[in-house]
Amino acid sequence: MEFNKHNTISLVIIFFTTLIFLLFLSKLPRYKQWSFDHQYILNLFDSPKQLQNATSLSSINTSEILLIYVYANVHVHAYGNLKYFIETAVRENDGVDYVFILQQTENKPIDETILPRLPQTNAFYFQHENKCFDYGTMGWFFDQFTIGNPWQPSTSVTEHINRNNHSNAVFNLKQYKYFIFMNSSIRGPFFPPYFLKFASDYQMEYHKPFHWYTIFIRRLNDKVKLVGGTISCIPVPHVQSYLLVTDSIGFSILLKSSTASTGRIYAGVFGCYPSKSDTTAISELGISKLILDSGYMMSSLMSKHQMIDFSKNATYNCQVYANPYSDRSVDGSSLEPYDVVFVKFNAKKTTTDAQDRAMLYQRWMEETKAKNRTLR
Repeated sequence: MEFNKHNTISLVIIFFTTLIFLLFLSKLPRYKQWSFDHQYILNLFDSPKQLQNATSLSSINTSEILLIYVYANVHVHAYGNLKYFIETAVRENDGVDYVFILQQTENKPIDETILPRLPQTNAFYFQHENKCFDYGTMGWFFDQFTIGNPWQPSTSVTEHINRNNHSNAVFNLKQYKYFIFMNSSIRGPFFPPYFLKFASDYQMEYHKPFHWYTIFIRRLNDKVKLVGGTISCIPVPHVQSYLLVTDSIGFSILLKSSTASTGRIYAGVFGCYPSKSDTTAISELGISKLILDSGYMMSSLMSKHQMIDFSKNATYNCQVYANPYSDRSVDGSSLEPYDVVFVKFNAKKTTTDAQDRAMLYQRWMEETKAKNRTLR
């Protein structure tokens, strides 16, 4: 009897000790095992169709970002760049309205059925005769398919919409907080695995989306109104135009330069110019100049160019005679895709270092995706 009594008391003590220990564990932070089932990992590794079956951590019903991508099939990698971006980054309900403008050759319509498939609700193909460079083509889109330009006395949306807009969508510029401009001369986004783990854990822990564009728009603030992957100093400091990100204030500054008194958009940084030199001077360099002249700052992802006020000549150390995209042009080194996220990916022989590295990272990512599927 004495043994049974002591045994019972011991069992009771063990039970309550275990219960207290379990309660203590429940109060500790929960560290999650990294899994490719997390939504952000799926964003970068799985196809849009597969992603539809994933559990969404956050849904954004109204897009706050307008992204315009100008596609011109003028080099052998253009289609691959478009395909990689759509399959890697473009998702339904990711807070972005995507506009892909297809530059026609000799005014011949492009067969959209052979192009990467887009989400149905927030991504659209538009076709445009290739008579303007990138920002002139964007000006055409703003002139013909948007409302809400604060510098317009009246809407400039015309019957042209009914002829060329397959979706019958009219884009209200007042709806958007951020604007992203890019073209098919670049490939990305590229992120290292440790960043993917961080982004995945962030989403799971805080139930907030962390999309590929987050690293750009979070650099914008009350002082910084223009962000990109790289800054070049040829011939003056400017964010390189293959990828530009701004907010509604910065975009309003750019629109003001391009909007005529009639309300039409055909001049300034969004003007259509006949030569590359005019486009470079007025659009590519002009965008950064307008932002700086308005009292704001610009920034890029380049490690070399952090915390620099480019509006003050004495404060920056910039290599005037070296385009950062040229091989070994950044203090004797070449750009790192994981540093700038998007890299030049065209047929030029002077930008092969970053391009080759990006190809390697893409192959590794595809291999990881294939391995992950075999484990499911």
